[in-house]
Amino acid sequence: MKQLIEYIVSNIVNHPESVTVTESISEEDKETTKYLIKVDTEDVGRVIGKQGKVIKAIRQIVRIAAIQKGIRVIVDLDEEEPTA
Repeated sequence: MKQLIEYIVSNIVNHPESVTVTESISEEDKETTKYLIKVDTEDVGRVIGKQGKVIKAIRQIVRIAAIQKGIRVIVDLDEEEPTA
């Protein structure tokens, strides 16, 4: 799943070298895996897309792949500004 997200996001952004995907177990539901996408600050808008359509499409693709494997996933985008 992590490789799928990295592949999709790195082909959307202008700085694919800065794409990182962190995998963790959700605190609320121990059966759900949470993926946090971090991209360069210039690429956040590209990943979100107009009215959030791009990130919604990424979530839907990952959700379909997860259903085929019989697992539950959550995909989030880290929009925080890096502290200097």
